[in-house]
Amino acid sequence: MTQRIHQALDDPVRLDALSRYILRQTGSLRDFEALTALAAERLDAPMAAIGLIERDAKWFHTHLGFEREEIPADAAFGRFAIAQGGTFVVEDAAADPRFADNPLVAEEPRVRFYAGAAIEVHGQRIGTLAAMDSRPRPRPGDAALAALERLAGLVGSLFELHDAARRGRFSERALSHAEIRQAMAMRAAKIASWSWDLGSDIVDCDDTLRTMFGLPAGLPVTGRDLIAAITPEHVAALREALRDSLVVDQDFSGEFRVAANGRWLLGLGRVFERDAEGRAAAVLGVYIDITATKESEEKTRLLLRELNHRVKNTLAMLQSLAGQTLRRSRNDKEFTVAFSGRLQALAAAHTLLSDREWESIDLLTLLKTQVSPYAFDFDEQVAVACPDIALDPDEALGLGLVLHELATNAAKFGALSRSGGRVAVACTEDDADARVIEWTESGGPPVRPPKSGGFGSILIARSLDKIVGSSVEVAYPTTGLRVRIRIPKTVRPPSPA
Repeated sequence: MTQRIHQALDDPVRLDALSRYILRQTGSLRDFEALTALAAERLDAPMAAIGLIERDAKWFHTHLGFEREEIPADAAFGRFAIAQGGTFVVEDAAADPRFADNPLVAEEPRVRFYAGAAIEVHGQRIGTLAAMDSRPRPRPGDAALAALERLAGLVGSLFELHDAARRGRFSERALSHAEIRQAMAMRAAKIASWSWDLGSDIVDCDDTLRTMFGLPAGLPVTGRDLIAAITPEHVAALREALRDSLVVDQDFSGEFRVAANGRWLLGLGRVFERDAEGRAAAVLGVYIDITATKESEEKTRLLLRELNHRVKNTLAMLQSLAGQTLRRSRNDKEFTVAFSGRLQALAAAHTLLSDREWESIDLLTLLKTQVSPYAFDFDEQVAVACPDIALDPDEALGLGLVLHELATNAAKFGALSRSGGRVAVACTEDDADARVIEWTESGGPPVRPPKSGGFGSILIARSLDKIVGSSVEVAYPTTGLRVRIRIPKTVRPPSPA
């Protein structure tokens, strides 16, 4: 990889493009600053930069949140993006041997998280658009990285536009192509640009913005139209941010929801024209559709509340299991073995539910997870005749313990203690609209009823306490244990937050 990086950085065609098309200037341009700020906003990062990588040094064309102007090329995170193209992510630079001694990591701004996308100008990777944080962070989702890559594409287009304008070689046809390409990139990134003439209240925009606000295509748009489209609870904060921006030259931003379609938008803008008295005359900005991000945040909050509830339930279940196991164990060793097995059964059910974000799991998957460790050959010994049955979290946890108890008992005393033993699991529905799961063993040692309590009558029944209205019937014919579990299909209220 090191050789590949050096080859990429030293590529004479790349270096020629960098020197030919990019001017190293003392002050950055406003449109590049806006794209840098958009990258920081999209990845919710405190630092962002457009960095251009020469053979020996990387210099920052624009930067946000830190003060460095230049670093050695071999200290640039972006050299990996230059070598491989696309995006490059470091979740914790301090824990990564490639970057632990990097001056950006060991010194200010002490970068820990980095996400950068290669910038291409006329087909050559000349630098990166990157978002950074001084705290380690998990890898962003595919949508966020794709948006960062599209913003880097816009930066490359702007470099090409500025170069052509500077050289006086920008034909009408080339300009049209560049504008179309930039418009397509902005649509792909769900970004709508606009300009607002404050005197006439007319907003110059395209149909992408009209779609975002739920407005008819092709009709004139005013500032009043946009304000009226926003849900009332967000209007006051947005007006205040806009008023502050009109008084002083500063960017304004605000998140809000559109009443007509429920979209969440992020608005960014600034005054770009004032009259002779210094009053704001025109505002320029963009709206970014952040609906997917907001929905993801809400889903995460709901998942955390659900997880908090499940942890409390699990702790209560563990306390009950420990007490039951201790009372039914003859010595410490027996308690340790039995309780460890039940903990593992709970952990297996938790893992399945976590993988599916605590929504539901199917009975067959749960059955295989809990029974396979105790069978010589699951497919040979266990016959399952069940339709696709989805289990909610409470059902999965309760049934997971029941199936574990049935499997361990069968492995010790019943059908799974012999290679020729068989277990049949059948699922039906009774007249009362309940699901019935029947466990029937055969081919094992002769069965004798227990002297007291009964194997399934205590712990199995209590494992289903969380499933309101459930019941368990255990029978002991000599041919093999039979267990009938009934679970009602009634819809239970959601778990408390």
